[in-house]
Amino acid sequence: MKPIPPFLPLLIVLLVIGTLFPTMFLISLIGGWRRLALRFQAQEPFYGESWSWQSAQLRGWCNYNNCLTVGANPEALYLSVNFPFGMFHPPLLIPWREIEVETGKAFFGWYDKALMRVGTEERIRVCIYGKLVQRVRQAAGPGWPLYRIEQMDRLKR
Repeated sequence: MKPIPPFLPLLIVLLVIGTLFPTMFLISLIGGWRRLALRFQAQEPFYGESWSWQSAQLRGWCNYNNCLTVGANPEALYLSVNFPFGMFHPPLLIPWREIEVETGKAFFGWYDKALMRVGTEERIRVCIYGKLVQRVRQAAGPGWPLYRIEQMDRLKR
């Protein structure tokens, strides 16, 4: 058995870094994260409920699967990408007034879905699914963009 050349571990590390950096940059650019960060980069720590290792989809095809921390409070939605994938993805703190929400069902009606159009100027689509929709809705309380409509629907029943 031949010994491992001493430069091989360094070569592997450089190869990983050399592919990870450009990939993370392109994902942030194509998915719209970079554009959202221009206006909504978190300038202070987030205070509210948050859930790690969550998933979301940006612009309809850029998936962030099990690598997000998503948070909500009555003022804003918080999104951050977990280490080590957070390169070129600064945490975002987006006021609810900058978000339009449509809710519905996905996957043959099995899961809740919330499609958010983020930014009055940017209009980046952010979609969350499953139990996360209810968690965000509850943590946002009256800040949730559909709160008043949902309250009126409850009164009609």
